[in-house]
Amino acid sequence: MRFNLTPRCLLFAGLCVCLTSGELWLRNGLAEQKSQIVFSSKRDGNWEIYMMDAKGESQIRLTHHPLNDLQPVWSPDGTRIAFVSNRNGGDIQIYLMGSDGKNPTRLTYGVWDREPAWSPDGRKIAFSGYPEELNFEIYVMDANGENQTRLTDNFGGDREPSWSPDGQRIAFVSQKDGNEDIYVMDADGGNQTRLTHNLEAPGNPSWSPDGQRIAFDVIKDGNFEICIMDSGGKNVERLTDNGATDMAPAWSPDGNTIAFERVGGKLNSEIHLMTTDGKSLKRLSHPNHNDFHPDWFDPRAWAISPTGNQITIWGSLRKLAPNLR
Repeated sequence: MRFNLTPRCLLFAGLCVCLTSGELWLRNGLAEQKSQIVFSSKRDGNWEIYMMDAKGESQIRLTHHPLNDLQPVWSPDGTRIAFVSNRNGGDIQIYLMGSDGKNPTRLTYGVWDREPAWSPDGRKIAFSGYPEELNFEIYVMDANGENQTRLTDNFGGDREPSWSPDGQRIAFVSQKDGNEDIYVMDADGGNQTRLTHNLEAPGNPSWSPDGQRIAFDVIKDGNFEICIMDSGGKNVERLTDNGATDMAPAWSPDGNTIAFERVGGKLNSEIHLMTTDGKSLKRLSHPNHNDFHPDWFDPRAWAISPTGNQITIWGSLRKLAPNLR
């Protein structure tokens, strides 16, 4: 049998080798990097964005602005960080910068936009916005700030969106039924379903990397504690139990650890880690620094994850040689 190696076939084969080698080189390089946690801190007088490794070491400041930068969240590939700021001198808005803190760009121009959450493919950002009706609602936009679409329209207000790892659903907090509860909806805003019942002020939902569980904070015995539940709202389990206020859980990319903020008796907040059974507690930040809102990125997890695999041979071929069929 003879093979007809036409120029088109040779081009296809050559590009496949180059692209595959390039992707392996990119992923191997990422896998050698360390896990990083971004967070906001008031240690230098105003709120700024900082980064540290998962041991609490190598802490560096990413933003330098006289006004406030808060709520940092990694893009899925770790190249960008979305955050909120009033650096334009007005209301809180959403900004985007590189992972090194450079080139901050404003994305929103609403009355008050906050709580950005990346879609797993990195193409969209969900957030809560404050429209003229004076209730927060959930919106989604392209990662460059364009095509903003409103997903919710509830009397009680909706906030704190969190995207499921498969990109099909968004968990959020709502008072649509009178009480503050965690809900889930399709990524287009449809099928809004209540997950929590008979809990006091549950908030800050955070999906586990496998999509099977949701961590959140809730008032227990007079202060906020961290709990987890199944993604369908069942089997609520309390992880923290102390006199401090524990909030804003964020899963490690491997699903074995949860970072969170703990506010102590002097109202100073520290970033802590614990295993998903609530044990092996470790403090990462200094008690006098006022560190809040951790968000985790691990290059090694992205390098092998399905949502990180954005480079496809055929898609890349079509960009380089659009006449290929």
